[in-house]
Amino acid sequence: MRYLRQVIFEKIGKSKQKLLEESTAVIIGVGAIGSISAELLARAGVNLVVIDRDIVELNNLQRQKLFEEQDIGKSKAIIARERLNKINKDISVEAYASDLDYENIDSLAKGDIILDCTDNFETRFLINEYAVKKKIPWIYAAVIGSSGMIMNIVPGKTACFRCVFKEPTALLGTCDTEGILNTIPNVISAMQVTEAIKILTRQVYSKGLIYYDIWANKLIKSKVNKQNDCPVCNKKFEYLTGEKRSELVKYCGTNTYQIKNKNNLEELEKRFKNLGKVVKSDYYLNFDGIIIFKDRVLIKANSKKEAKSIFDRYLR
Repeated sequence: MRYLRQVIFEKIGKSKQKLLEESTAVIIGVGAIGSISAELLARAGVNLVVIDRDIVELNNLQRQKLFEEQDIGKSKAIIARERLNKINKDISVEAYASDLDYENIDSLAKGDIILDCTDNFETRFLINEYAVKKKIPWIYAAVIGSSGMIMNIVPGKTACFRCVFKEPTALLGTCDTEGILNTIPNVISAMQVTEAIKILTRQVYSKGLIYYDIWANKLIKSKVNKQNDCPVCNKKFEYLTGEKRSELVKYCGTNTYQIKNKNNLEELEKRFKNLGKVVKSDYYLNFDGIIIFKDRVLIKANSKKEAKSIFDRYLR
């Protein structure tokens, strides 16, 4: 029996294992945390939806366990699905190589629980508003340097994300300045998945913010409270309506900028063939290091100004 060791664990048993196998978890971002959390849930028997807008880069391989050198330049979401299907053929794995935003979150993030494994606060605010509106539990997770934190958000029963974090913030620094020790994502993912299993099997879960520094072996649990003036708890959804959104975003740990733009890949392929080498995949074009998807463009640049300049030169 595939799940025998899990079933004989006293907190799971056959009935709760069945709940896991009937559940679907949405993993948003399959980078350092997401790739590990997705693998753990797949091995536990949970069906998955994986969403990631990025492609695999060499620097990812230090900590993102689902990927290998041969995957460089390929979609993280699609490669993750292939690996997860090999790990457990009995579960369903849907993959979307998309940038999650207010226009597509309702069609993509369909599941019983959402695991935040992203690298930016704007997406987390969007997830929070969607989850609160739809009454779906979700788990915030983040890592930087040698530390990380998680928090369960269960609408109606806990504080929401906006109750704790008022505006986008680099609370833990950024991976550009702090780097990431490759052991800390494993710990935070293990905590995140354990909490997900508790929630999916209808058991008692943590209701605070958990911080852990693996280098210092320091664990801190903080109580969080619902705020009466929280706009999300008062049904004001600024990110879900698109009122608050950024058209240009810098990826954590790289000199890569994303610019939202609708693109016709067939027409652009014809145009760029006269200018230089064009590499085409099922999901994007690569023209001189510019990665062009149907709904966005990834540009290597040293600043936002330079990224906008390159975009205007070739795609405006």
